[in-house]
Amino acid sequence: MSSYYFGVIEGVMIIALIIAFYIWQMRTLNRDVKAREDREAAARSAAPPAAAGHSERQHELDET
Repeated sequence: MSSYYFGVIEGVMIIALIIAFYIWQMRTLNRDVKAREDREAAARSAAPPAAAGHSERQHELDET
């Protein structure tokens, strides 16, 4: 084999490594985003509902 073929093989292997790294990173990123969305959804559903009316101590009582 000539050195040309070794260069082509090396180039193909480098491109394959780049593509594999991209796929790995995108899968990890998507997994982390989904986990964060799940945690935020759980936190929103666990929060108590807002009470109707004024919040506590927003208005002082009249002393008349």
